[in-house]
Amino acid sequence: MKKTILFNIIVIFCLTYSCAQNKNAVPEIIETLNAPIINDSLTVSLSNCKYFDEDIYIVNSNNVIYQNCNERKYLSVNISSFTFPKYNERGFFALDKNGIYYRGHFIKTDTTGFKIVGRNNNYNNPEVLWKTKNDVYKNANPIQVSDVASFESIKCFNSYYYKDKNYIYYFDKKIEGSDGSSVIKSCANYCFDKNHFYLNGDIVTFDNENVKPINSIIFKTSKHVLTKEFVKLDMDAQTIKKLSRAYAIDKNYVYYKTDKLPIKPENFKNVKVWDQINRAYVTDGINVYAGYNTLETDFDAKTFGMLPHSDFCYDKNGVYDRKYIARKNKVVNKKFPFKYDGFVTPENTFITEDSRYIIYKNQAYDPWTKRLYKDLTKTQITQAKENKLSISITGNQVVPIEKKFEYLLTQKDNKIFWNTIETIADAATFKRIGYYYKDKDRVYWYNREKGLITIKGIDAKTAKTLNTFLVDKESIFHSKTRLIKSKDVQLLGVFTGYRLGCGMDETPSSNYYLFKNIDGYWLVQISGEVSIRNLGKTLGNNWNPHIKNFELK
Repeated sequence: MKKTILFNIIVIFCLTYSCAQNKNAVPEIIETLNAPIINDSLTVSLSNCKYFDEDIYIVNSNNVIYQNCNERKYLSVNISSFTFPKYNERGFFALDKNGIYYRGHFIKTDTTGFKIVGRNNNYNNPEVLWKTKNDVYKNANPIQVSDVASFESIKCFNSYYYKDKNYIYYFDKKIEGSDGSSVIKSCANYCFDKNHFYLNGDIVTFDNENVKPINSIIFKTSKHVLTKEFVKLDMDAQTIKKLSRAYAIDKNYVYYKTDKLPIKPENFKNVKVWDQINRAYVTDGINVYAGYNTLETDFDAKTFGMLPHSDFCYDKNGVYDRKYIARKNKVVNKKFPFKYDGFVTPENTFITEDSRYIIYKNQAYDPWTKRLYKDLTKTQITQAKENKLSISITGNQVVPIEKKFEYLLTQKDNKIFWNTIETIADAATFKRIGYYYKDKDRVYWYNREKGLITIKGIDAKTAKTLNTFLVDKESIFHSKTRLIKSKDVQLLGVFTGYRLGCGMDETPSSNYYLFKNIDGYWLVQISGEVSIRNLGKTLGNNWNPHIKNFELK
């Protein structure tokens, strides 16, 4: 009897934790589906908009419905080719083989080379610039540019300024006399190229002279050096020149922004600057200064440098980060805890392209988790140079990443890893579907802290998306809740529910969804809980007191 009980316990343990797997694999976590709350009095309670408060294209098997805050309409689309572009912020765009849809408006055009170039900052009255291979558009209307292929935002996605190889544009307005090939990037309402300084799209002059940029901080005429606010500076206009985005030099001084640094003219030939991300340094070979004239006594000036695309610096004695010590009210340069057995040089020290690891000789330091890994193999160092290194927290297990699904979820060597530990997922068939993942056997919910969670009760072979919902051969699902039958299902409408008020408001936000399936019409409320109501075989008026005429096809 005791042996039978023990055997059963072992079988249950193995089924739950997948004893057949590699001993280093993540144990399978299984969760079952929830049932929704049945609410026979459920109606739509609107917060602001009649329909959904964002743009949305509802894609069913035989129709597409477009909705925004106050509009809902069926679109005549080519269903088999209907799709959405990448980086479709606010959901304005959709495409099919015949053209492009902007906020429900069809533009017949060749979709080759479609790209969203930028938009303005007005949330309530948005204007979007986009292009195809042959044309540039503002919203639904074509605009004229001199070269479509090179038309792009100068820097920020929400920039005021755009350019092609010939001109600068203030949003969609071409600036005559501008030079797109020499533009200096800017995110504000000003911009500059080799010839001019532009403010709100207009060429700026000072004392009837053209204003030219030195760097991102200061400008000049033949007589004066100026700030963007046209304040005259005590700098020599004839000899001033750029060192970096914030550093400049004339015959008398080196400047950080508009401040003079104590570097002597006889040492100007040795001046080097580093100006990247959030840090800026300059050295004359004798001293190192940070930003506004801060003398850095911790560094060796002759061997000082910065690691690319980072705020970290180094000299022959170590690699450093800046730390604020609250109890001393001071900033210190803290050396990373490598075992230093020789000088730090650019030949034996580098940072990975994704900034995940700093490599010194055969050691790797993760500055984000503050973990040091020693005795890296040659393979691991090579993988670090190729930006494919990921080291297990349980040891120096190298996991070169072939594909990254999201944070901590990756693929390598035909295996799926969570936090560099192998999972049970089948890599050959593993893919994302909406907010879920699936392979040939299972549907998963992903949790950063737990990994892949198998959702029991969803058929992986037939699972597909219906907008933000998941559908299989039997049912429709939201998160881990089974809603209604999926036979003959259509999503007919999305409606705004509650939206958060002040910062103390803890009421969960909500949306309402109108479905039709073999059993008739259904109203679903997604909030802190999931509630459903069967509305019957015909759609009356009592499900939504705010809408009397609701188009159905």
